[in-house]
Amino acid sequence: HRYGAEMEALWRILTAIAAVLMQTFGRSAGQSEGLDGTELDILEADVNLQRNTGESPLYIASQNGDHQVVSSLIKAQADVNLQEVDGCSPLYIASQNGHHQVVSSLIKAQADVNLQNVNGCSPLYIASQEGHHQVVSSLIKAQSDINLQNVNGCSPLYIASQNGHHQVVSSLIKAQADVNLQNVNGCSPLYIASQEGHHRVVSSLIKAQADVNLQNVDGCSPLYIASQEGHHQVVSSLIKAQADVNLQNVDECSPLYIASQNGHHQVVSSLIKAQADVNLQQNTGESPLYIASGYGHHQVVSSLIKAQSDVNLQEVDGCSPLYIASHNGHHQVVSSLIKAQADVNLQRNTGSSPLYIASQKGHHQVVSSLIKAQADVNLQRNTGESPLCIASQNSHHQVVSSLIKAQADVNLQNVNGCSPLYIASQNGDHQVVSSLIKAQADVNLQEVDGCSPLYIASQKGHHRVVSLLIKEQADVNLQEVDGCSPLYIASQNGHHRVVSLFIKAQADVNLQGNTGESSLYIASQNAHHQVVSSLIKAHIDSQEVAKSTFAVEEPPKQLDFVCSPSDSELSHQLHSALEQSGFTESRAALQSAAADVLQQILRSRLNVDNYFVVGSYSEGWGNSLTTLDGRTDANSDIDVMHLIPGREYHQKSLCECDGAPEQHELVNGHIQCSGFASNPADATDGCTLRPALDNVSACGLCRYPPIAPLLPNRVSNIPHAVLEALRKVLTSASSPCHVVYAASPDRGGEELRVSTSFLENRMLRSLTTLQGQLFVTLKYLVKKVICHKNGFNQQGLKSYHVKTITFRMVDETPVEQWKKENLVSLTRQSLQMLLDCVEKSREQDRQTPDTPDRSRGRIMNHFFLSDAAIYLKGADKERADQHLDGIMSTLRTVIDRLPQLLQQFIGSLRPVSDSGTFYFHPFQILPDLRPKPLTKSSTLEYYQIYDVVRECLVRLSRSDCSQRSQESLTELIARLPDCALSAREALRALACLKFGYRETAERVVSSCSGHSVSRGIAWSREKSATEATAEFVMRHLSSRDSAWKFCFEFDQRPKLEFLTGALRECFPLGFSNGVVHFYMNFDALLWALRLELRTDREARAQDWIREVAEREDSDEQELLVAALNSSNLEQVQEIVKKLKMMRADLLNWLKARLQEKWSDQTQEVPSKKRKLSCL
Repeated sequence: HRYGAEMEALWRILTAIAAVLMQTFGRSAGQSEGLDGTELDILEADVNLQRNTGESPLYIASQNGDHQVVSSLIKAQADVNLQEVDGCSPLYIASQNGHHQVVSSLIKAQADVNLQNVNGCSPLYIASQEGHHQVVSSLIKAQSDINLQNVNGCSPLYIASQNGHHQVVSSLIKAQADVNLQNVNGCSPLYIASQEGHHRVVSSLIKAQADVNLQNVDGCSPLYIASQEGHHQVVSSLIKAQADVNLQNVDECSPLYIASQNGHHQVVSSLIKAQADVNLQQNTGESPLYIASGYGHHQVVSSLIKAQSDVNLQEVDGCSPLYIASHNGHHQVVSSLIKAQADVNLQRNTGSSPLYIASQKGHHQVVSSLIKAQADVNLQRNTGESPLCIASQNSHHQVVSSLIKAQADVNLQNVNGCSPLYIASQNGDHQVVSSLIKAQADVNLQEVDGCSPLYIASQKGHHRVVSLLIKEQADVNLQEVDGCSPLYIASQNGHHRVVSLFIKAQADVNLQGNTGESSLYIASQNAHHQVVSSLIKAHIDSQEVAKSTFAVEEPPKQLDFVCSPSDSELSHQLHSALEQSGFTESRAALQSAAADVLQQILRSRLNVDNYFVVGSYSEGWGNSLTTLDGRTDANSDIDVMHLIPGREYHQKSLCECDGAPEQHELVNGHIQCSGFASNPADATDGCTLRPALDNVSACGLCRYPPIAPLLPNRVSNIPHAVLEALRKVLTSASSPCHVVYAASPDRGGEELRVSTSFLENRMLRSLTTLQGQLFVTLKYLVKKVICHKNGFNQQGLKSYHVKTITFRMVDETPVEQWKKENLVSLTRQSLQMLLDCVEKSREQDRQTPDTPDRSRGRIMNHFFLSDAAIYLKGADKERADQHLDGIMSTLRTVIDRLPQLLQQFIGSLRPVSDSGTFYFHPFQILPDLRPKPLTKSSTLEYYQIYDVVRECLVRLSRSDCSQRSQESLTELIARLPDCALSAREALRALACLKFGYRETAERVVSSCSGHSVSRGIAWSREKSATEATAEFVMRHLSSRDSAWKFCFEFDQRPKLEFLTGALRECFPLGFSNGVVHFYMNFDALLWALRLELRTDREARAQDWIREVAEREDSDEQELLVAALNSSNLEQVQEIVKKLKMMRADLLNWLKARLQEKWSDQTQEVPSKKRKLSCL
C-alpha cells in the first residue's frame, strides 16, 4: 500500500510538471481543441502538490538544476517556499547542489533567503558548507542573514572556515559576517579553521580582525588547537597576529604543553621563539618538558632544554621529567636530561626515584645511564624497596647485574623486612637468586614474620632456588614466628621435590610449630602421599608415625573422587552452583551497567570524554571467579584506557582521511611505528579495600582493520543481532579504534598493537548465561589451576587466550548445543581447542628453521584480526619451546582430570546473599583520585559529592578554628545531599567536635540512629538483563544513602587531632600498597562516634558489633571499630582472625590496644588469660 501511494504521489508531481511544460511550450494554434482527456487532466494539475515526504515539483526541479522547468513552475505560481519534511525549501536544495541559475530565479521570485530547515541551516549556510562561491555571492546580494546560525550555533562563516572554502570565506567577510560568532561549544570560525589546518582561511580571518584568543567552552584557543594538531603554518600566522602563547585551557594546558605532548617539533620551536613560558604547568603540575619526556619526543625535549626549561620541575605526585622518561624507557631523552643536570635522585611522593622506576620496568640502558650519572643505587621508596629489590621482584636480570656491579646493598630490606634475595626466592627466579648469592647476599635474612628466603622458596615449591640456597648453607631449620620451618611449609603444600632436598640436607623432620604440628602431620592432613612416604622413610620416630597414621589412611573427603558423577550430572551441578553464585546474564548486565556508571562519574569529574572503563570489570563476566556480586577478585583489577587527544595513526591502504597524513604499515595486528616503549599499562597495586588499577594509554587509529567475524560470506553461529552490534562498534564515536603501547615478542619499541577491546567488550556483554558460565569456568581453570602457584604453576597462558577460545566456541558451536547438560562437554571441547592450537603452534616451530627473525611463542590466531597472532605470556624467545611443551602436558592432564577439577571449582564458589546484593561503591573504586575544583552550585551532582567530602576532610585536619573557617565548613557539609547522608552527618559531628560543641555532636549522631545505609543493589534472580541499565544504577545511587565508602589520595594522612587516640588511628585508614591512599567508611565512623559519645543503648551497639563480626562483607574499618568496642573476648578473637586474613595494617596496633584493654579484666580468670594470649 505504501509503495502504491508513493507511486501515485510521484505520478501527480510528474503530471503537474508536464502540465506546466504544455502550457509554456503548448501546441501550435488550432491544436488545442483536439486535446484528449489525459491531456486535459494534466493541464488541470496542482503545481504545489507534494509527495508524502514533502517534495514539491519545484523542489525536485530545483534539486536537479532544471532551470527551464523551475522557470515554468514559478510562472505557474508554484510556492517558492514550500518545504519538505526536513524543512528544506527549493532554494535550500538548489543552494546545496550549487545550481546558480536556479538560485537566481528563485531569489528573483521572492523566495525566502533565510528559510531554515529543521536543523536551523539556511540556504546560505548550506552553500557555504559546500563551497558554492557563486551561489553564496547571489544569496549575500539578496540580503541573506550572513550570521544566521543553525541549532548547533554554527554560522555560514564557521562552516566555510571548517571546510576550507577560501573564496566563500572572503565573500562572507566582505559582507561583514561576524568573524567571532561562536557555536554552542564556544568554537569560532578562526578556531575551527585552525583545527583543520586551513592556512589561507586563517590568514583571511586574522586580517578581518578575528579574535585570536577567543576560547571555546573547554578554554582552548585557536593557537592551542593548531598546536595540538601540529599545523605549523597556522601556528606561525597566529603568533604573528599576537596570539597569547601562554593561554591555558580549563585543565591549564598551554599551546606549548599540547604541542610537546604530541611531538610537534616545528610548532614547539615556533612557540619557544615567541617567548612561550616553557615551565607553565597544567593543573596536575605537568610541564611541557615533563609530557614530552613521558612520550619520548627527543627533539622536543632538546628544544625545551635549550630554552632553559626547569629539568627538575615536578608534577603533583612528585614525578620529574627524568622520572617519567625513565619510567617509559626513553633512553635518548634520559641522556639529554642527565646532560642538562637533571637531579638523578629526585623522588616522587611515594619515594620512587628515576633509578627505582627504570629498575622496576626493566629498562636496562636507562639504568646504566643513571648509574653512570651517580644515581644513588640504594635510595629507597617510602615502603623501603630499593632499586635492586624491585628489579629482583620483576626478574630483570640485566638490571640486577648492573646494580650489583654498582655496589648496591644486596641486603637492604623494605618495611616488611623483605630483602632482594627474599623476593627473588619468592618468585622462583633462580638466575637472580644466583647473582645475589654470588654478591654475598645474606641467605638467612628474615622478614618481619620471620620468613627466610629458603622458607618462602619452599612455600612456593621453587626447588631450583631451594637447591641453590641449601648449597649456600642457608639454615634449613630456621623457623618463622609461628614456628613453621621450611620443611613444614613445603610438606603442607605438597612440594615433594623440595621435601626430598631438605631430607637430603639433614633438615629436622620432627621440628614442630607453635601449635605442635610436625611436617608429617600437616602432609598427612592434606593428603600429600608422596611427601608422607618420604618423611616416613626418613626414620621419623615411631610415636609421630603412629600419631599421623589415621590422617594417612583417611585423606580429606574433598579429594575423594572415586565416584565421579557423569558429565550430564556434573554439568547440572556446575550450572546450578554458578547460577547460585550470581553467574547469570542478568547479573553480568548489572556488572556492565555499574562499569558504565563508574565511567560516567570518572568522565564528569575530569570533564573529558576520552577515558574508558574496560576489561573484565566492564565486560560483565570474569571480574570475580567466586561470585558475581560487583566485588573484584584480589588478583584481578579495573582497567582504564585513556585515549590521548590529538594523536591519531593512519594505516596504509586502509586510510581514507583527507590531508595526506603520514601512514604506517599494518603487520600482524600491529602498526609499524618506532620510538615507543612496549609498556601497555601503568599498574597501581590493590588491597582488600580497593582493587588494583591498570591505566592504559592509547592513541587513535583512523579506522578499524577488516574484522574477521564481519567479513562477507562468513558462516557463523554468532546471532545476527550480536553481529549487528559489532558492526555498530566500528562506526560509533563511543568505541574508537585505537593502538596501545605493546608489541609482539622481540619487537618492543618498533610497533604499536591494534586493540579490539571495544569489540571484545560488546561480544562478552552479548553472552548468554551458559556461554558466560563457560567463559568463567575456563578462566578459573587457566588462572587458578594451570597458572597458579598452588596449581600446576605452568606459566604462559593468560585470560586473553580464554577470551579468544570462548569467542571461537560461540562462533563455531551450533545454537542447539548450548544446553546446561552440555556445560562439562563444552568445557572439554574448549580445552581441547586450546590444546590443538598449542600443538599446532609447536609443530610449526619444529618445522621452521631457527632464524634470527623467527617469532616464537605464537599460540593462536586473533579472533577479530585474522592476520594477527596471539602469543605466550611472558615467555622469552629461548624458553618458548619449553613453555609450549609444558602447556601441552598440563592441558592434557587438566582434560584427563576435568571432573575432579570442576568439583574443586564448585567448592570454591560463593553463593550470593539471599537478597542478591550487588556491591557498587563508586567513590571507593574511583580510578582517578586527583582532587578537582569544587562547584559553586548549591545543588550537587552525584559525581561532585566526592570532592566536597574530600575538601571537608582536608579542612577538618587543619588547625584553623576561626569563626570564618567554622561557617564555611558548615556550609560546605550542608551541601551534601541525602544520598550521602551518613557522610554528611558524620562530617557534621566531626566539625562539632573540632570546634568544641560536644553536645551538638551527640545530638547529630543520635538524630540518625536507626538509619541504614545502602550496602548494595538488591538484585533478585527474577530480574532480567534488560532492567540492568546505567540509568537504573544511577537512580539507585541517587535515591539511597549510597555514598558512604570513599578512597582518597592525599600527600600525607589527614590528622583529626580532636578525636581520641583510637579513633584518630582508624580514621582515615591508610593503605599498605605503598600508595598515598586513605579509606573512609562513614557508617563505621558514625558507629564509632556513637560508641565514643555513648549516645546509643548498649544492647543496640552490641547488636551492631555482632552483626559486623558475623557479616561476610564487613570491611577493615568496621572490624577495627567492632573489635575495640566488643565486650565478648571470643568475638574479638574471631574479628582479629578476619583482620589477619585481610593482612590489616593496624593489626599489631589493635593487638596492643586489646591486650591493654583486657589485661585488667582477665587477671582473675585463667581461661580468659589463655584466650587473650592467643591474640
